[in-house]
Formats: sequence, structure tokens, C-alpha cells
Amino acid sequence: MRVDPEALVLILRDGETADRMAAAANLAALGRDALPPLLSALDDPDSRLRMWAAYTLGMIGDAEAVPALVQALEDADPGVAKWAAAALRGIRDADGGCGCRFC
Repeated sequence: MRVDPEALVLILRDGETADRMAAAANLAALGRDALPPLLSALDDPDSRLRMWAAYTLGMIGDAEAVPALVQALEDADPGVAKWAAAALRGIRDADGGCGCRFC
């Protein structure tokens, strides 16, 4: 059965904490297939969704997310910036350096 990443992102937006954790884990298991909806979620008006998107992108650890995560470092919500920084550190550590000026 194919898991729909868009449906999982909706759970990140509106689910209870345990459901969000499960959705993040399922999105991370999808890997690169989950990047488009998660990268879009970083621009969502809902700061909680942006935070969960950054967190999940960190779980995936794909360097393709670096530009969007660098931009998220300047998010007005400190939780989003915190998880974007954590995601960038994880990508840096996994790849031996992500190439951004913040790591």
C-alpha cells in the first residue's frame, strides 16, 4: 500500500502529538518522496506545521532541504528556527558538511 505524503502532512498540521510523531516517522521512512510536501509546509502560515516540517526534514536528512531550512532559520517562530537549525546540524553531520554558512 502506498502512503500519501500529503495526507501525512495534514496529520502534522492537525493531529495530536502522538499522531504527529507517527506521521513524522512515516514521512521520514518515505525519504525523498516526502520532500516536496514538507518543503511546501515550511511556507505554511501555521507555525506549528512549519516546526513539524523542519523536524521531519531533519529526520530525513537530505541535503536538498538545506536552502529551505536555511531560510527557516529566520522564521519569526523560535520553535521553527530551532528545529531548522537541528535539521541542518543533522544533515551536516551525516554528509560531512552541508555547505551552508550556518553550520
